[in-house]
Amino acid sequence: MSAGPKPKVLFFCPVPDFKGGAEVVLSDMLRNPGIVPALAVPAEGAVASAARREGVEVAIVPFGAVSEIRRPLRPRVIGEAMRDFYRAAAALRRAARTLGADVIHSNGMKAHSIAALARMTGSPPLVIHIHDLPVYRSEAAVWRTLARAATQTIVVSRACWPDASLPRNVTVVHNGFEPAVLNTTPAASPPLTIGFCGRLHPFKGVHLLPDWLAAARDAGIDARLIVRGEAAPEHASYVEAIRARVAALGLDDQVDFEGRREGLEAIFGGLHAVVVPSDTPDPLPRSVMEAMGLGLPVIGYPAGGIPEMIAHGRNGWLVADADGFVAAARVLAAGGAPVEAIRGAALETVQRDLSLPVMYERLDAIYARALQR
Repeated sequence: MSAGPKPKVLFFCPVPDFKGGAEVVLSDMLRNPGIVPALAVPAEGAVASAARREGVEVAIVPFGAVSEIRRPLRPRVIGEAMRDFYRAAAALRRAARTLGADVIHSNGMKAHSIAALARMTGSPPLVIHIHDLPVYRSEAAVWRTLARAATQTIVVSRACWPDASLPRNVTVVHNGFEPAVLNTTPAASPPLTIGFCGRLHPFKGVHLLPDWLAAARDAGIDARLIVRGEAAPEHASYVEAIRARVAALGLDDQVDFEGRREGLEAIFGGLHAVVVPSDTPDPLPRSVMEAMGLGLPVIGYPAGGIPEMIAHGRNGWLVADADGFVAAARVLAAGGAPVEAIRGAALETVQRDLSLPVMYERLDAIYARALQR
């Protein structure tokens, strides 16, 4: 242990710049008041700069050819990178020793693999933090192997673990969000304004929404959809197909594509509810907990980690088809006490289960268990 009551945790991030939700969670974990944080990254970039502004010590652990590995995992590519795996593991051990780390906490699959190798050759206790679902059988095998190599393993939702039961050293710790007040909620009068807020990616289910909205229109519900987000260049045709479907259904006046927005008020402001139609299982979509933590009802697809946040009919809705969407939209459009109850229950769920203090408490318990072994 380091001198002092708090353990020093070296977070090991596999990317130098902010890429997605895992890096947002990393930023939250660096602010955990129960630890002394440090950070290792493969190169200088926005992640290291943001950490230094918070007074966090940073070490550079070059990945070499390990950075070129992509999903699906291919044994040949992994084999070609083995020399750099060993070099990175040695660099991580040196960084842990120099910084006086008590625990290494890895935050991405390449980082997990390097950290597991470092652990096998003498690094401090290792906590791996899995933010992904195993899409392929080869990935499920990797998840199990990493969990055996780690001292403790965190999965962000139960959906992330490939087996029916969790091993003794695997714990579900949901990501956290600090509830806030949203100052730009619209009046309850029509039209009902529902937002999609996130990446425009085929896995996110945005293609379902034109047909769902058309079904609501045909049921006599005055509703509109606001799409806030952008697509990567390789998914431009996906967005064009969605726009074409909107036009074909005669929904041009009811759908607005507003592009990417920054800040919670800009992302969620002016909405009565949020829809998260991720029909491809999503580990734990942050847009669900953010909307709930702002008091917005969420209509979510019943897949991945979404059912771990939404209890259907109590704090939101789990919807897999147009009929379910129409039923939820009808309740929202009517407003009144039932909607206020949903809003209150959503906020209570975040405060009780999905807040940052709750996440920190659960992480601190995992660090304590890691240090006892």
